[in-house]
Amino acid sequence: MNIEHVKALAAAVDEGTVEGAAFVLGITASAASQRIRTLESRLGQVLIRRTNPITVTEAGQAILRYARQVELLESEALDRLHGIDADALGTDGGRRREPTVLRIGVNADSMATWFRPVFAEAAGWDDVVIRIEMVDQDKALPLLASGEVLGTITSDRTGGYGTRVDELGTMRYVAVAQRSLLERHSSDTNADLTRLPMVNFGQDDDLQFEFLRRCEAEGRPPVSVVPGSAEFVAAVAAGLGWGMVPIMQLEALDADLVEIGENPHIDVPLYWHHWTLASDKLSRLTEALRRAAAAMR
Repeated sequence: MNIEHVKALAAAVDEGTVEGAAFVLGITASAASQRIRTLESRLGQVLIRRTNPITVTEAGQAILRYARQVELLESEALDRLHGIDADALGTDGGRRREPTVLRIGVNADSMATWFRPVFAEAAGWDDVVIRIEMVDQDKALPLLASGEVLGTITSDRTGGYGTRVDELGTMRYVAVAQRSLLERHSSDTNADLTRLPMVNFGQDDDLQFEFLRRCEAEGRPPVSVVPGSAEFVAAVAAGLGWGMVPIMQLEALDADLVEIGENPHIDVPLYWHHWTLASDKLSRLTEALRRAAAAMR
């Protein structure tokens, strides 16, 4: 495969259009389109869906993943050559290297709690920029398989081909409701969960429904949807409904919240799935994640 053709495909996916890809590559739109079509012709496969924005087919996912890996390894090879050149000249040569893009998937609750120290570490990495895809921990692995990210945080222990899995820790969630909300629907903590209003994060969030199944609740309660980690917690604290709140966020709340159910805790293990590559930058990111995750509880 011609690497310039592969890069054109990756740029089209990143920018969402062939025109956007052409702009970042410094070529014409027709040239960018021709590179992608030549790659498809050579492989005998349709690689992208020419929608708005552009999406990749199953075959395109394999090529996109290859493109991301080449991008990362190429940047590190150039960094090493740049360092050798600088040592030889006794200067940086007056040339500026573009930072490497590290694309990762992170779930919202991790982002709002233990993940944040990673930002402080990454702030000192002049050779790297981070681009984060927000994704539920139960739905994250397809991003890695498609090549959209080089690593992702997920609750799935099993890794895929060409990936490595590192255990990060366990996040504890607690089923809580605002006291006044609970008092309106029950005289004690054993509320009727088919009637007690509930807050859910979004269509990918199954944690509240898992709690209902554990409690053998029959029927679906009134559900409000609040798609934001801090906003979700604020909604529960305000009495909009009950919800599963990470204990790290619960301890910081100044609200009259009551645990509900006989066993209000659900522990969610988290793992860091990432490509198996000999990459200094990826290893640096992995170590930063491990240090930050040590504070998880």
